[in-house]
Amino acid sequence: MKQIATFALVVLVFCCDLALMRAMAAPPNIIVVMADDHGQWALGAYGLSAMQTPNLDWMAERGVMFRNAMSPSPVCSPARASFYTGKMPSQHGVHDFLQEDAKYDHNWLAGETLLSEHLQKEGYRTALIGKWHATTDSSIPQAGFDKWLSYDALKAGWRNQYLHRGTVKFSEDGNPTQYTGVQARFLTQQAVDFIDQSSSKPFFISLNLVEPHAPFAGLPERLVDHYRPIAGKIIRAGNSSDLPNLNKHTLVPDEHEEQLAQYLAAVSLIDEQVGTVLDALEGRDLLDNTLLIYTSDHGMLMGQYGLYGKANASYPPNFYEETIRIPLIFFGSEQLLRGHQSRGELVDLIDLHTTIRDIASGGKHPKSDYGPGRSLRPLLNGERTLDWRRFQVSERGNARMITDGHWKLVRYYSEDSTSQPDDRWYDLSHPFAERHRSPTPRDQVRELLSSKLVQFFERYEVKGKSGRHFWSQPFPNAKTEKLMK
Repeated sequence: MKQIATFALVVLVFCCDLALMRAMAAPPNIIVVMADDHGQWALGAYGLSAMQTPNLDWMAERGVMFRNAMSPSPVCSPARASFYTGKMPSQHGVHDFLQEDAKYDHNWLAGETLLSEHLQKEGYRTALIGKWHATTDSSIPQAGFDKWLSYDALKAGWRNQYLHRGTVKFSEDGNPTQYTGVQARFLTQQAVDFIDQSSSKPFFISLNLVEPHAPFAGLPERLVDHYRPIAGKIIRAGNSSDLPNLNKHTLVPDEHEEQLAQYLAAVSLIDEQVGTVLDALEGRDLLDNTLLIYTSDHGMLMGQYGLYGKANASYPPNFYEETIRIPLIFFGSEQLLRGHQSRGELVDLIDLHTTIRDIASGGKHPKSDYGPGRSLRPLLNGERTLDWRRFQVSERGNARMITDGHWKLVRYYSEDSTSQPDDRWYDLSHPFAERHRSPTPRDQVRELLSSKLVQFFERYEVKGKSGRHFWSQPFPNAKTEKLMK
């Protein structure tokens, strides 16, 4: 018994020392690689075995993979604005993609404190590399970033930034520059160069690749060639749903197999960039104190339900699982997380915002005091939680969604505030899933999800920025202006 007691004491001291060592360790470096339009379904770690994504799959196996990660808004600008502000669109006011045109400038995000600013206060040096798109001019450096490399879309046109290869015009710290080649490789090298800058401060890098966003063309042939023979087997053409397509451009194209092969090749190109970052960290002995995170702004339909696009593939906008579900993978040493985990909790990009701020501050911000975010640190540490949220919310303009993983309620508000909203229910356990609307569920389920949705936005919406009043707000782009008129 004496030996057992001695052993228990040694274990207790070791655990206390380990906890103390973690608490005293230098703040970790943090890198977030955010893809553009990468649906969770298009990744080997999430079940698509035909994908060639060895680096991301390795990260998911060795790190922490969140199976039920979702976007707070299945559109690029509001989703990214939510990540950087830690707030819902009905709080920060961005509800659709922002066209980079002076006509649609509304001083978006004015008064908001960005994640970069929080991290600078914690002693981090910070970089934004690649896509920004949370305001109407990506060439202007945003607050809190020591390095800024984004696009000059006002001069080059918005399509230029999405070229996977060729000459792309950038804005580097507000100054025009350009690069000719494979864009993803250039951006990744810029991230490595930032790592190599001499500094005693930890670094935060927001590396935003435009893959696999359209155009579905121009990806390296060595990657596309792998997917051409199998693309038609992964998602076969021909399907439909209750929601009408927005326009002819959101229907499955005649060259579906080729475009899908290009999309999947773009994911493989991302995977190679993640491998480059991993090698750079390992070669510089930085893996032990660097947290590498992979995610996307939202998902994408590539033929599912006979549609191409995201929320705006249909009208009214959809919240299909393929649209809202995103990959979310954390990788780091045992000092930073407990690896080999697959977590099933409902999480989103706002939680990611809160988690990064919490980790950077040494655990001072387990819950957001300005948005619905909650730090994922307990989950990363392998804790068994009993009080995690049971519902996930997303929104896009006047449309809102809530799901518990079984039932999904999509609510559309009309411009007439006195009229009842249009509620559409989906039983995700049904073989047809979201192809057809489901009959209204039993009263208990209906009342629970409906009340939770109302309560959520009663807490997380700001007058003048709420999606319920989308019609009275400034137009974010030409398409929205046309639809609203």
